Amino acid sequence: MQLFTLYPQIDYEFDAYKNTKRAIDITTSIKIKELVKQYRGILSTPYVVQNGERPDQVSFKFYGSSDYDWLILLANDMYSIYDDWPRDSFSLEKYIIEKYGSVSTAYALFKYYNNYGDEIDLTTYTSLSPSQRKSESIYEYEQRKNFNKSKIKIVQPNLIPLIDSELKSNINFALRS
Repeated sequence: MQLFTLYPQIDYEFDAYKNTKRAIDITTSIKIKELVKQYRGILSTPYVVQNGERPDQVSFKFYGSSDYDWLILLANDMYSIYDDWPRDSFSLEKYIIEKYGSVSTAYALFKYYNNYGDEIDLTTYTSLSPSQRKSESIYEYEQRKNFNKSKIKIVQPNLIPLIDSELKSNINFALRS
């Protein structure tokens, strides 16, 4: 099931001449996020997204259909495929270059932490003993952050019919309200 096929459509005005286009009404009052969260904590399987793997591919791998990419994203509190989904190695390097100017610059810049993992400034870092501090290059930081994004939870396939049924029921209820 593709999620947005269930949403009602509206006529959306897009200019001063009152021209309209048919669009999906994403403001429909439904509780998709809460519904998915209900299943996220229980009966989910940990998974590490492989380099270059997209949400639709993960959906196909686990559910036999690419239509549940939205479920994978929502179950992991991901709302932007560009910002929240892990980047492949080529895209990550390109992102680092765009953000910091070059890979060598990203290796030359550092983040500093105390032994609790809190980020601190350089002055505080140097005042701490070596056993109470650690650092990492910005390049390492971006790689670690990207790897952490790749650790996701997959709602177990046997719950798909139940989620489909509840989702359709919630949308139908919202349309009647």
